[in-house]
Amino acid sequence: MARLVLIDGNSILNRAFYGIMGSKMLTTTDGKYTNAVYGFLAIMFKVVDDLQPEYMAVAFDLKAPTERHKLYEGYKATRKGMPNELAEQMPIVKEILNLMHITIIEKEGYEADDILGTLSKMAEKEGLDVTIVSGDRDTFQLATKKINIRIPHTKVGKTEIDTFRRSGNNRKIWC
Repeated sequence: MARLVLIDGNSILNRAFYGIMGSKMLTTTDGKYTNAVYGFLAIMFKVVDDLQPEYMAVAFDLKAPTERHKLYEGYKATRKGMPNELAEQMPIVKEILNLMHITIIEKEGYEADDILGTLSKMAEKEGLDVTIVSGDRDTFQLATKKINIRIPHTKVGKTEIDTFRRSGNNRKIWC
């Protein structure tokens, strides 16, 4: 069965950025921050090694307001903005993904998780096994027998990933 991996780019970059901060962030010799780049790629390569997918895409949010912002002015109003140290790493990750020929999907008015939800349900209908990689536990609602959710975390400096799926009787299963 063909396998599709969908990655929530903003969520995984955020997780990588804050997960590899410690007392000092990783930087290049000329001072460019790289902790989010390093962490994102470590998570992505772990998933690729584990699953060997035939297809992969990474969805990112755009700065433009989404439909939810238009419907409710207070949507995410209390969230802090992305730190500059993280924002400057975003184009680097996108450049690396492009060089690796990994599809990047962004659409004005939609959040990455909206894109992941749509793509995962479409792929499921086409018979693909789908894995969504995200730190956002809201993605659990997408889990089915054919759609797995993987939540990465770091333990003693090593990337580990928990898998969530639904069994045949619609119960939640952690692996």
